Formats: sequence, structure tokens, C-alpha cells
Amino acid sequence: MIACVNGNFVSASEACVSSFDFGFLYGVGVFETFRTWSGKLVALERHWERLVTSCQALEWSLPFGKETLIEWICATVRANGDTLQKGQDLRVRITVTPGCVEPEGGWWVVGGDEPTVVIHASALPPDFDRRNENGWVAVIAPWRRPKELPLWQFKTTAYFANILARQYAHRQGAHEAIWLNTDGNLTEGTATNLFVVCDGVLWTAPTEEGLLAGVARSLVLDLARSLGLEVRVQPLPLRVLEDAEEAFLTNAVIGVVPLTQLEQKSFPSSLIGKQMRSAWFAYAQRFGHAILCAHS
Repeated sequence: MIACVNGNFVSASEACVSSFDFGFLYGVGVFETFRTWSGKLVALERHWERLVTSCQALEWSLPFGKETLIEWICATVRANGDTLQKGQDLRVRITVTPGCVEPEGGWWVVGGDEPTVVIHASALPPDFDRRNENGWVAVIAPWRRPKELPLWQFKTTAYFANILARQYAHRQGAHEAIWLNTDGNLTEGTATNLFVVCDGVLWTAPTEEGLLAGVARSLVLDLARSLGLEVRVQPLPLRVLEDAEEAFLTNAVIGVVPLTQLEQKSFPSSLIGKQMRSAWFAYAQRFGHAILCAHS
């Protein structure tokens, strides 16, 4: 695999960053993960916008523009293009940190115009989408998150809590763990946003509950409204599961995946989930970023 580090292309095993990098020392960084679909980059504009917003939360502005980043992304995909030629799609990850810590300036001072940017493009398994069509099983994470902490609302590299929760889920034989906030309300998964369907109405929690404004989440909300579905963005108390007919998870790589079970609650129906999954992939096919094709 070929990686891009600040515009330079090297084998992944040789991709290195400084030991004084903010990301290495303190886990200070942001990232975006998305995919190709039929050789096109999906929802690239939305990912760029969130990347900028996440950096602004650090009181730091990216010293390069969207055009530069797109050029690096496309070059990275081309460098790993053998996968696309075999009919497989790629998972693309952009990781950005503010660069190196200036010891004399204080470890908490984030700034400068020399960030660290690393881009990976790795192959998705050939049966990736087919396996996800069968749905996931989820459990409730054993810890609760304070919704007031702003960390959850940004796509940061500080993933320790999510790793612990995902490991817990796998020990239970599940695919995903769903977080409750300290109010006892459902929020999101370790790497997914959660939707539930009650009486034909699509519900998801607002970001103020302590969750990430996922790119796939925003896209599903837009698609659902365009299809005439009723949507409610409001807190999800745990008891909502008693009346839920179905549930599904979203992120920018899996798209939309039905939940077949959450703890002891089974969801025998996935009609709206399947509808949204089809709409998501139709959007990816129609509106995937054409610049990839133009540069291939």
C-alpha cells in the first residue's frame, strides 16, 4: 500500500511522522474516513466541510485549500489503483494533526502552518457490502458518556474510549457497541450513527446529546426527507427501543446497515433501513466525486 505524507508518496511501512507530533504525543488530530463506490469518491465535499469544522474547534485553520487535499487524495487512490482495476473499492482515510509541538510555547498551544497530513487508501474486502446487507448485532456500551464534553461532536483521533467499547462488543459476539449518555439516552455507536424507526417515523439523536454529526447521517437525513419520510431529530431515551420496529446504523464506509438486534431487542423488520441503504448507494453512484475519474 502506498501512503501520502504531506504530499509525498511512500510505501505504508515507510510512512513516518515526528515523535514530537501533536497526534503522537497527545492524540490531538482529526480525521475523515470514506470510500470509493464504482471508482468514485463518495460525499467528498461533506467530508471536507467537516474536516474544516473540526480543525476550527481546535482554534486552528488548515493552511492548505480543498484543491490541494483533493489532488493528494486522488493521487493516493491512483497509486493504489490496482485494487479498483480488480473491481474492489477502497477505504480512504485522511488524518490531519497540527504538526509538531513547540515545547517553549506550551503543550496546549495548537497552531502553526506545518501540519501533518497522512492519507491511506486500502482495499475493502470483495464481499464487504454483501456481508453488511445481512445486518449487525449491537450491545450497549458498559460506560456512559457526558454529553457536555465537546469531544464527541468532532471526528478526532482520540479513539481510546471507542476502542474499549468496540472490544467489549466483540467479546459479547456483537459487531458494535452503542453509547448511552449520562442522561441514559441512546447516542451513537463507536464508529456509527444510530437511527430507529417507530410507527414509520425515522428518529435519530441531535448532536447536543453527545455524538458526532456523521457525514452518512446527514446524507441519510437529507435522502429520507426527499423520499417523503417523516424525520425526528430529538433525544432517544432507552425506552424507545420497546416500540421500535427497526433500527439501522450509518457511516461513510458501510453506508446504511440494518440492526438485527440491540441487547435483547430484536428487529425483524428492516424495510426503511433497506430503502435508505438503496438510496445511499444510488446517491454514491450518481453523485460520487467525478474528479477521481477525470484524473485516472
